[in-house]
Amino acid sequence: MIRCALSAHVATVSRTAAGRGAWLCSYECFRTAERKKAFERAWKASISAAIVRDLDEKVRFAFEGVIINMEQFSSTKG
Repeated sequence: MIRCALSAHVATVSRTAAGRGAWLCSYECFRTAERKKAFERAWKASISAAIVRDLDEKVRFAFEGVIINMEQFSSTKG
Protein backbone atom coordinates (compact mmCIF):
# COMPACT_ATOMS: atom_id res chain seq x y z
CA MET A 1 0.00 0.00 0.00
CA ILE A 2 1.09 3.54 -0.64
CA ARG A 3 0.02 6.77 1.01
CA CYS A 4 -0.76 9.93 -0.90
CA ALA A 5 -0.77 13.22 0.98
CA LEU A 6 -1.67 16.78 0.10
CA SER A 7 0.23 19.76 1.45
CA ALA A 8 0.43 23.29 0.05
CA HIS A 9 -1.55 22.19 -3.02
CA VAL A 10 1.07 19.59 -3.93
CA ALA A 11 0.27 15.89 -3.81
CA THR A 12 3.04 13.50 -2.78
CA VAL A 13 3.44 9.75 -2.42
CA SER A 14 5.05 9.13 0.94
CA ARG A 15 4.30 7.21 4.11
CA THR A 16 5.65 10.04 6.25
CA ALA A 17 4.57 13.21 4.41
CA ALA A 18 2.76 15.78 6.51
CA GLY A 19 -0.93 16.30 5.97
CA ARG A 20 -4.01 14.18 5.55
CA GLY A 21 -3.36 10.89 3.81
CA ALA A 22 -5.18 8.64 1.40
CA TRP A 23 -4.03 5.02 1.16
CA LEU A 24 -4.04 3.08 -2.12
CA CYS A 25 -3.58 -0.63 -2.70
CA SER A 26 -3.09 -0.53 -6.48
CA TYR A 27 -3.16 1.73 -9.52
CA GLU A 28 -6.70 0.52 -10.19
CA CYS A 29 -7.61 1.75 -6.70
CA PHE A 30 -6.19 5.16 -7.67
CA ARG A 31 -8.39 5.27 -10.78
CA THR A 32 -11.47 4.40 -8.71
CA ALA A 33 -10.60 7.02 -6.08
CA GLU A 34 -10.11 9.61 -8.79
CA ARG A 35 -13.44 8.77 -10.46
CA LYS A 36 -15.35 8.87 -7.16
CA LYS A 37 -13.56 12.04 -5.97
CA ALA A 38 -12.31 10.17 -2.90
CA PHE A 39 -9.16 12.29 -2.65
CA GLU A 40 -11.24 15.42 -2.14
CA ARG A 41 -13.15 13.70 0.66
CA ALA A 42 -10.03 12.23 2.28
CA TRP A 43 -8.10 15.49 2.09
CA LYS A 44 -11.14 17.70 2.79
CA ALA A 45 -10.02 19.99 -0.03
CA SER A 46 -10.87 20.78 -3.61
CA ILE A 47 -8.33 19.16 -5.96
CA SER A 48 -7.43 20.62 -9.35
CA ALA A 49 -7.05 18.50 -12.47
CA ALA A 50 -3.33 19.42 -12.56
CA ILE A 51 -2.80 17.95 -9.08
CA VAL A 52 -4.58 14.75 -10.09
CA ARG A 53 -2.47 14.42 -13.27
CA ASP A 54 0.72 14.92 -11.25
CA LEU A 55 -0.42 12.40 -8.65
CA ASP A 56 -1.33 9.91 -11.39
CA GLU A 57 2.28 9.93 -12.59
CA LYS A 58 3.65 9.54 -9.06
CA VAL A 59 1.27 6.67 -8.24
CA ARG A 60 2.09 4.83 -11.48
CA PHE A 61 5.80 5.09 -10.65
CA ALA A 62 5.22 3.90 -7.07
CA PHE A 63 3.31 0.81 -8.20
CA GLU A 64 5.56 0.03 -11.16
CA GLY A 65 6.92 -3.47 -10.76
CA VAL A 66 5.04 -4.14 -7.53
CA ILE A 67 3.40 -7.54 -7.23
CA ILE A 68 -0.20 -6.94 -6.20
CA ASN A 69 -1.76 -10.40 -6.29
CA MET A 70 -0.81 -14.03 -5.78
CA GLU A 71 -1.20 -14.91 -9.49
CA GLN A 72 1.56 -12.45 -10.34
CA PHE A 73 3.64 -13.78 -7.43
CA SER A 74 3.25 -17.39 -8.63
CA SER A 75 4.29 -16.53 -12.18
CA THR A 76 7.48 -14.81 -10.99
CA LYS A 77 8.58 -17.85 -8.96
CA GLY A 78 8.84 -19.89 -12.19
